[in-house]
Amino acid sequence: MNHKSFHRALQSRVDSLGAGVSIACAIQCALFPLLIGVLPLIGLGLLAQDGVETVFLATSIVLALGSFSWGFLQHRQLYIFLFLIGGLTLIFIGRAWVDEGSENSFVVPGMLVLAAGHVLNRRLCRLCIACEGEQD
Repeated sequence: MNHKSFHRALQSRVDSLGAGVSIACAIQCALFPLLIGVLPLIGLGLLAQDGVETVFLATSIVLALGSFSWGFLQHRQLYIFLFLIGGLTLIFIGRAWVDEGSENSFVVPGMLVLAAGHVLNRRLCRLCIACEGEQD
């Protein structure tokens, strides 16, 4: 595997990981209120701790920032950052401006916007690779 294909494979994996973490965070946020009493009974009490959501959010945001920036360097489609800005705006509103009961109404869609951005970023990178191959 040459240097360029290694970076492309790594970019694809980072987008897959980012989408997966974002979706996992959205699921955790959506289901957490329903499962908080059951988690300790099934040995998953760790997921009920305060820091778990913060770790999911931080990991999702860092992966999105890195992956979208890295992807932009390849495909040069600036609109990919609209997914980043939109997702981060929804997450920020949910975490900072609304009451705790309404938080998930913003955070879950924000995480899904980030996941959709990862899917689009991966597709744009693959299309860019296909265009590159046609020019050879």
